[in-house]
Amino acid sequence: MRLNVTKGKRHRWGVMLGMGGLLLGALACVPEDSLSLAPELGEHALPLRLGAQGITAGSYTQVYTAANANDGNTSTYWEGAANAYPHWLRVDLGSANSVNQVVLKLPPSWGTRTQTLSVQRSTDDVTYTQVLAPATYTFSSGTNTVTLNFTAVSARYVRVNVTANSGATGGQVSEFEVYGSAPTVNRSAFNQTAASSHDSQSGTQLEASSEGGQNVAFIDNGDFIAFNNVDFGSGATTFEARTASAGAGGNIEVRLDGETGTLAGTCPVPATGGWQTWVTRTCAINSVSGVHTLYLRFTGSGSGGLFNVSWFKFSAAAASGGDVVGKLFAGYQGWFNAAGDGSPNNGWIHWSKNSSAPTPNSNVNFDLYPDLREYTKLYSTNLGNLGNGQPARLFSSYDPETVNKHFEWMQTYNIDGAALQRFGASASTTPDGWRTNRDSVAVKVKNAAEAYGRKFYVMYDITGMDPSNWVNAVKYDWTANVVNAMRLTSSSAYARQNGKIVVCIWGIGFTDRPGTAAEATDIINWFKGQGIYVIGGVPTYWRTGTNDSRTGFENVYKSLDMISPWFVGRFGGIDGADHYMRNQWQPDFAYTQQNGIAYQAVMWPGFSWYNLHGGPQNQIPRLHGDFMWRQAYDLKSVGISTGYVAMFDEYDEGTAIAKAAENSSMAPSSQYFLTLDADGVSVSADFYLRLAGDINRLFKGQIPLTAEHPTSHR
Repeated sequence: MRLNVTKGKRHRWGVMLGMGGLLLGALACVPEDSLSLAPELGEHALPLRLGAQGITAGSYTQVYTAANANDGNTSTYWEGAANAYPHWLRVDLGSANSVNQVVLKLPPSWGTRTQTLSVQRSTDDVTYTQVLAPATYTFSSGTNTVTLNFTAVSARYVRVNVTANSGATGGQVSEFEVYGSAPTVNRSAFNQTAASSHDSQSGTQLEASSEGGQNVAFIDNGDFIAFNNVDFGSGATTFEARTASAGAGGNIEVRLDGETGTLAGTCPVPATGGWQTWVTRTCAINSVSGVHTLYLRFTGSGSGGLFNVSWFKFSAAAASGGDVVGKLFAGYQGWFNAAGDGSPNNGWIHWSKNSSAPTPNSNVNFDLYPDLREYTKLYSTNLGNLGNGQPARLFSSYDPETVNKHFEWMQTYNIDGAALQRFGASASTTPDGWRTNRDSVAVKVKNAAEAYGRKFYVMYDITGMDPSNWVNAVKYDWTANVVNAMRLTSSSAYARQNGKIVVCIWGIGFTDRPGTAAEATDIINWFKGQGIYVIGGVPTYWRTGTNDSRTGFENVYKSLDMISPWFVGRFGGIDGADHYMRNQWQPDFAYTQQNGIAYQAVMWPGFSWYNLHGGPQNQIPRLHGDFMWRQAYDLKSVGISTGYVAMFDEYDEGTAIAKAAENSSMAPSSQYFLTLDADGVSVSADFYLRLAGDINRLFKGQIPLTAEHPTSHR
């Protein structure tokens, strides 16, 4: 049973602090009784703590991430990777401010230790200048606080560089506080805001949250929290809140400029089974624009507390708006390397079975030969000359010129974006050439997507991962690498759906991939708990839990925002597509509609892995485009309008839609290669890109539904 031992004994008055006062819940740790003894305490009685928009680190060890140093809890802390100095920890103040003090804290119970560090500042997060030179500071047991004063400087980013720690193998900070004088600024309604950072309240208390920081708790009917100067821009139409309840639940009223002010909307909050069992509620509201004082007023008929609130945010996106629903994406591997490309792999990766140069009847690993006429960087192989007498060369995905060309093609041929395949997620911090190469290509994908106006999102493929730690490996990789190190999700090109960044986990529920239902639920809820839109790459027979799908995953599949079932290699020919339309796509789509799940259909042009695995040559023929178009035609016929093409650059298995050799004159004659005239019709190298573009237009209703594809072969 959860008891509130103080609520009935205290007065309901709001602790009033202006936006220029102490931010980030700095007063939340002060006992409430001490506040009631000095209600006259004003915003100028204490130094101003500047509101940090985010905190990052160059590295961290185990679970001691940068976020721990900005959560208002001195018991949690950041620690840099072991024996890998220098370490840095950086806060973003959101805008340039006058800064004159940094306060660093460690857990008060720790013994005395020293750390050698310096303080730097920047206005652009690129060029940093030194504020305080390196020096050794003592963190004394009992207080474990070091205050660093300096002449006021202008800074948006403040960074601490640690080069030694007498008490550990890495730099350590439990709270990183920056003080100075900030300009009066508005809060953005579209940023995630901690409920505990309210400017005034009535009837609520704060408590430690299981998800970090503090949450608003002990909420009764009629209580409220309020936030000054909230900027809704040109309009917000959606409200999200992170809530938990072991009580009766209730409602959150979104009101403007007063406790009984204009009602923008009401968001129901259900019971979740626990005061720290968190769910994210998303509710439509009437459009709100401009700057307002925001009141979140709580109502309900239950007794003993209604619910808790951790954070909230607003979105301008409509419920179905975004970059993925109703769009066409292509899977992007970006995994080809060549000797001499300068990559950490330093060899012929994916083109070859053994990293040596592709050699006839020896180590060739791919079936479809690319059309190379537009590449500016190519590498010589051991294959015989092309049929036209030119030397046989291949590209490397490590070259930015290659990635740029691919995204240029996506723009030219009307493909909305790419699902960036991410293999080998790991919690290891040990340098690894393969992962370094993968991450380098990921940043090049981000840059290319920005340059060519395409969208991209990360697709984790859990194939081959260690069943004992795959969940933690994905969590670590997402936080440390995707978000913090590469900052992929900060890109304007990173895909968002319903106002949320998008991630896909491919392999959930497959009989030959790792993961129990409980583990899959864990990773899905972990992402969704951060307000992330989760796509599941699931088995063909996910709905029935048979054949390639594990049993007992029904609730896992229902918890996904979008389902993307895998069909590559499952059938061939026009009749095969029609069969799967009747028996899989139509009932699958009906199920997702009934359960409020988006459906992303997987299509592919054909399949061949004779060189890769020794299967039949041209195993699933492309039928000069008729096969892929039939899939699109059948999908659109049952009402599906969101698509995923597998793949953009998968030359290994002959599924690539990127430009390929039209005929034998454009491929080496010394080795079997699939060419685009294999079905007896001469088609141009860009035909499948043009076909994908027409499928996108079909899905968007821009061209009529016809059984024959409208794409010319030449």
